[in-house]
Amino acid sequence: MFELPPPPPPAAAPLVVAIAPAAWLDALAPWAAARKTELAVELAALEDVCAQHDGVDAPERIKRHLWRAWKERGARYALLVGDADVFPVRFMALDRVTPAAFDWAFYPSDLYYADVAELDGSFDDWNASRDGFHAGYFGEVCGEKNKDGAIDRDGVSYCPELGVGRWPVSTREQLNAVIAKTLAAKQPERPRAALLHAAGWIDCSALFHELGARLDGAGYASNVSVGQASAGLGSLEQGATIALHAGHGSPGGWEHCVGPAEEAALLSIANGVLFSAGCSTAHWAPEPPYQPYVDALGVPQRGTNAGQVFTSPPPPPAPLQGGAHAEESIGERLVRAPNGGALAYIGCTTGAQPCALSLQDGFVRALAQREAPDAPRLRVGDAWRRALAHYHAAERLADLKPNEDWYPPSIYFQGMKFVLLG
Repeated sequence: MFELPPPPPPAAAPLVVAIAPAAWLDALAPWAAARKTELAVELAALEDVCAQHDGVDAPERIKRHLWRAWKERGARYALLVGDADVFPVRFMALDRVTPAAFDWAFYPSDLYYADVAELDGSFDDWNASRDGFHAGYFGEVCGEKNKDGAIDRDGVSYCPELGVGRWPVSTREQLNAVIAKTLAAKQPERPRAALLHAAGWIDCSALFHELGARLDGAGYASNVSVGQASAGLGSLEQGATIALHAGHGSPGGWEHCVGPAEEAALLSIANGVLFSAGCSTAHWAPEPPYQPYVDALGVPQRGTNAGQVFTSPPPPPAPLQGGAHAEESIGERLVRAPNGGALAYIGCTTGAQPCALSLQDGFVRALAQREAPDAPRLRVGDAWRRALAHYHAAERLADLKPNEDWYPPSIYFQGMKFVLLG
């Protein structure tokens, strides 16, 4: 019986695959050289990746490149260089009840690029349901409108093989600033953690104290600020290696914590990874068909917010959304800030629910787990990958079934709508 040869062992150093437009590869050279002291680095031109692989569109071709890098060369991380107007986006689909949208909605999901394989190692295209219009809908989550059948209509394996981050840059100038800030960053002797939870949201003070204790036990100096009417910047004023926020959010900031004035102050304060469980703080691409978008055939759609009514399933969005369809948020602005802000930002691109706290719980558990006291700390990409796997288990996604309300599908696709910028 013929058997395929086993994949080669991974490289001695973990492999990171960085994909960027060809015109930007030279700008990435200093970053690649610095990273090669700890990692194996592959730089690939976006145009070459899309030309060399088969797929129904650019996102699938990119994903096949990442899948092969994982399967054949032991890749552990991927860096996607470009905002939604530069680097192709995969939008997942939800049967959200909105009559004007024909009860469908699309959300950008970089989990698509991280979850490259099925459990058996084969390629996961996030598109098991291909009848009719479903062929153009990826990562379909049902249960809000359609109560019959599984919530996961496309058989998504969900738990990622790769730690994937995205630099949300649209210009070479922005890219150069992010690279310079990244290379200049220094780890403090004792990392600092800030946990901010203002009043007005669900009470998660017990969880935040538990997470603070976990981080303290892992060698962090943690400061927990909970239940205040106005938490403000708190310990972020001194700079934090890790910061967690729980509370209401918006593209403009963290309610009762970070508004325009505080954001301006943060732009000159060096922080590491900021992670908000609030709504829309990492809004980085449009939300079709509510907001204006360009569909997969290149046709502009003005969206239901502007009065458009869809009388059939709305056409899926094109992978690139720029110009009048560009979106941004505090998460993007902090990552792009040249001299401060954040090295990385984890947040939700749209409305978030309290179950997102399980993502923060998994993230801290990963950071706090060390093989030995002198072992190097876990990389952010690894911690984020483990956080998503923890979420899948903690929220029992494999067992979720539709019921009379909207919450089960929202639990399911929570991890799909969070993104690591950085």
